[in-house]
Amino acid sequence: MAYYVYKIHPPKRLEYVDEFDAYREAKTFTRTQRKALTAEDDCTIRMIFAPNKEQAERLLKEVREPRPLGEDA
Repeated sequence: MAYYVYKIHPPKRLEYVDEFDAYREAKTFTRTQRKALTAEDDCTIRMIFAPNKEQAERLLKEVREPRPLGEDA
């Protein structure tokens, strides 16, 4: 399994950026890419851990339900 980095453009259009074997390298690269974004950029940068590129893209496109609120909220 590897760490995949993607740019996500609205509406859920994925652009593959890079792949890493080590978490620390992937995290550092992702943070650097996020800092390089300008106000004109209409994308977000995400890192995901998956067995292959196809699964990573499937997970990033998946619509997830919001986390349930606790009883205190």
